[in-house]
Amino acid sequence: MSSTSKSQNSRRGRGNIFAIVAAAGIGSRYGGRLPKQFVSIGGKSPLRRSVELLVSIEDIDGVVCVIPGGFEWAYESVCGDIESLRLLTPVVGGASRGASIKLALDAIKEHSPEYVLVHDAVRSYCPLNVVVSVIDALRHGKSAVVPAIRPVDSLMLRGGSIDRNEVHIVQTPQGFEYDMLFSLYEKYETCEFSDDASLCCRDGIHVHIVDGSVANRKVTYKSDVMRGAMQRVGFGYDAHKFSVDKSRKLRLMGIEILDHPGLCGVSDADVGIHSVVDAILGALGHGSIGEHFPADDPSWRDADSRIFLEHCRKYLDSSNADVIRIDTTIVCESPNIAIYASAMQAEIARYLLIDSTSVNVKGKTTEGMGFEGRREGISAYSVATISSWESPD
Repeated sequence: MSSTSKSQNSRRGRGNIFAIVAAAGIGSRYGGRLPKQFVSIGGKSPLRRSVELLVSIEDIDGVVCVIPGGFEWAYESVCGDIESLRLLTPVVGGASRGASIKLALDAIKEHSPEYVLVHDAVRSYCPLNVVVSVIDALRHGKSAVVPAIRPVDSLMLRGGSIDRNEVHIVQTPQGFEYDMLFSLYEKYETCEFSDDASLCCRDGIHVHIVDGSVANRKVTYKSDVMRGAMQRVGFGYDAHKFSVDKSRKLRLMGIEILDHPGLCGVSDADVGIHSVVDAILGALGHGSIGEHFPADDPSWRDADSRIFLEHCRKYLDSSNADVIRIDTTIVCESPNIAIYASAMQAEIARYLLIDSTSVNVKGKTTEGMGFEGRREGISAYSVATISSWESPD
């Protein structure tokens, strides 16, 4: 890395470079309600990995992400704590990929860039040397540059086979002279292209090819990220009695239940979240919720238990792991959990950055038996299934 930085520094001053991270798609082929660029995969979201790579390269003066409208909160959740002056305010994308890239080009125009890189957020394992190769080619006079690899499988059209030595599998980041790409997007504003190099080909502009990497694969389907996964299961339990303090609010799975007695506890006594946290920690082999958030620590007094979920997400990241399923049973005579289950699932998913379809919440009564049946309190049981991931070769 140090030698790379030195070579980059020697070329600075020959025109600045900005990078656009294309992350405005909804990812319907991947499935789920949260676009795949925001979903934790191997402990980090693809968007986060891509941004961290690009802002780490000294030759890149600025990075702007194009994100789908309505998911600003997801962007803030995965990238909001990245401390880099190079990371610019995100741009909300348009109705198509081309429209989104054009909006990003407009956004960085005020910086007078000479070159621009366009990178798919979901190519999140792109090696550093691939990006450097694209930049080097631009610095040496190439106006359009793409990384590519050769196919290993045989290729065939209806009319016969194709010589695979004459075919390239194109990747990102793709690099261009900024003014050229900007003018192409204005010229072909009503056309749609699968990538920016295709736009150059349409206009007869030569596209220079540098070596890509097999690790620089694009996440399209869930099967693309299932390699090297090991599943682990954890179990969690919690119980709290009802409080006689009428000002105490009832919160379950992050959702406030109105007109109902609250629970006693140091924090907000959210038994649902506490059981989820305990289950995740168990799956990770990280002990119990009491060890991480002890009751005698005043910093947790009256704390919103969703904070504990945020801590769990950090533990998952550091362990290169993801939550793939949460199943929670809340035992009580009241409230009626079924009324709130959908909102509870969405809230847990939002804090763990997983899809809400990966969270299941259900309520049970004990038909008058036990402390729950006597309406003395509420208990919750959770099972968490996580996957530990290996980075691609």
